[in-house]
Amino acid sequence: MPIPKSEVIPVLREYIVKELLGQAVELADDTPLIEGGHLASLQTVELIAFIAERYGVEIEPEEVDETNFRSLDSIAALVAAKAA
Repeated sequence: MPIPKSEVIPVLREYIVKELLGQAVELADDTPLIEGGHLASLQTVELIAFIAERYGVEIEPEEVDETNFRSLDSIAALVAAKAA
């Protein structure tokens, strides 16, 4: 079942801010997450596990790159594409 990217972004934002960062941080849809220092490797692995559990989408190791995990928007696009 297709998942609209617009529905994935707020869920990812809430998870990253509350569960991974543990602090109030403003994350725009295009905020660089890895380059901006918001996601380290362990947090990225935790995010991938969350995506698998929440959306039933398996992210392959080769898909974890700077393009797909650059921002909330790019991660949501990957999730939406894989769920289609």
